[in-house]
Order: sequence, then structure tokens, then C-alpha cells
Amino acid sequence: MTKAKLHHYVPQFYLRRFASEKGRFWVWDKTTEKQFSTTPKAIAAETDFYELHDFAKMGRDPLTMEKQFSDLEGNVSLITDQWLHWLRELSPNSKIPIPSINRKIVSLYIALQFFRTADAKDIICALAKEDATEELSNEDKTRIHTEFLWNLALMRRVAKRVEKSIWIFGRNQTDTPFVTSDNPVAFKTGDHRMWLKVGILTEGMYVVFPLAPDIVMYCHDRVLPFKTLAKFDRSLSPVVFDVPMVEHENAGQVFMASRFVISPSNDFKWAREFALTIGTDQFASPGRSIQKEIEHRISRGKTFWG
Repeated sequence: MTKAKLHHYVPQFYLRRFASEKGRFWVWDKTTEKQFSTTPKAIAAETDFYELHDFAKMGRDPLTMEKQFSDLEGNVSLITDQWLHWLRELSPNSKIPIPSINRKIVSLYIALQFFRTADAKDIICALAKEDATEELSNEDKTRIHTEFLWNLALMRRVAKRVEKSIWIFGRNQTDTPFVTSDNPVAFKTGDHRMWLKVGILTEGMYVVFPLAPDIVMYCHDRVLPFKTLAKFDRSLSPVVFDVPMVEHENAGQVFMASRFVISPSNDFKWAREFALTIGTDQFASPGRSIQKEIEHRISRGKTFWG
């Protein structure tokens, strides 16, 4: 028997970026509406989440998947740490160098991050349950989730979609931080109006992924109207964020969160207000998003904020 271990489905290196110098951040639980302070070690994790019981019975390492994630996370941590250093120093419209191998690694990480969470596991197992004659045990659920994550053809297809996207980075210099969640890879419809729980392979859908409280990453499908953004690939966006634009992107994390919204700031009033509108069209188009601003600037023949 292996010793019970807390497995993170959102990695600690990523969560630490949203913590204070003392290593703590604030969390709002949207299911209980409570907020509390905690550490990256204690959130977005479950005991033996990736424990492969079938492997243990065969005398193989039951932590194989956990170790594979750990190896990938180590590489992505180094790559994106360098990105953050560059992006905080660059002038708008400047590009960062991203070798093809690093692009592949980060693309796989984003694809797996979407599918590895507790939310994704529940959805995948709910679909599998439709064909099951008996209630699924925890071991069954872990096996089904593992088989899905080890579907190399599917994961490579999703990663390739991210890899071929137009990557644009936004820098937030307001006092309102970007937040993250226990399900941090968010999706937005091509018309910028709606957040969706699924859609990573849907034409026109784009990824919104906060890398830190001051940096967000966008991955745009290379279809119209986003094709016109190709010149900005690997660039720091020329758009200057204001607070409504930051809150617009933060709304995606509230929508995507299984339970926990994570922030360096103890202010979730906006999150509570947005959560009440989920399922309505009250905030279907809450102001102009960064993508709208970029498209607007291009249509006017400009590249920088006037």
C-alpha cells in the first residue's frame, strides 16, 4: 500500500504566483459563499486523486500519472517564469521568443490542465456512467479519468490546436489583480459574449488563461476574425487594461470554477455579483474585452493605445 498523498489538479507552482510574499492567498468558495485565507498546498487538490489502484495490484507504480504531471510542470514552470520576467519588462507590441519545443510543451500543459481537474473528472465519469450497469467506485472513476488523459491521439489533437493558435499576452497594471480558480483554463466564444465550460476544439473559440495576477494569456483560433491578429503572435498586447477589462476576464474564472476562486486580494464582491448572473444574459457582453479592443485598433489602422 502506498501512503495517502494529496495530489494537486492545479499545480502548486502555478498557484504560488497568486500568493503573497507570506505564501498565502484568498479563496472564495462559490458553493458555500465563504471566503478564507490558505496556502497553495491546501487548495485544488484531493487525496490520491491520481492514484492508479490497478497499477498497484499489478506491482507497478501507482503514482505514474502523478509523476508524469510533475515532470511536465517542472518544465512549464521554468518556461513561463521566463515569460513573466520578459512580459513585465517589455514595451507593448514587443514579442517574446518562444522556441517550437517550448510551444509544444506549454500547449500540452494547457490541454492537460483543462482535462485533469476535478470538474473534468466528474464530467468524464458522468458520461461513462451512462453505459455502466453499476455505480462507479472511486477506483473506477480514477481509472476512467486516467484512460482519458492517456488517450494520446485526443490529447495531441487538443495540444496541437493550442500550439497552432495565435498567442497574445495581456499585462495588467491596475490595482485589481487577475484571479484564477480550481479550473483555470477558460473558454470564450468567438463573438466574446459567452464563457463556456467546453469548447477547446470548437472553431472560433479561444482560451483565456491567467498566468499571474498581472499577466494573462490568450490562444486564438486562426480563423476570421482572429486571423487579423496573427501579427501579434507571441506579443505583449498594445491594449492597456482598465479595471472593467480585468473584471471581465476574472468573470471567466468565476464561471469556470468548480468551487474555488483564488485571488491575492480579499475582495470577492464582484465575484458574488457575477455568479448570480450565470445562466442569464445580464453580462453576456460586459463591456469591451481585450480582443474587441485589439480588433478595434486594427480596424482603425493603429497598433498602440492612443
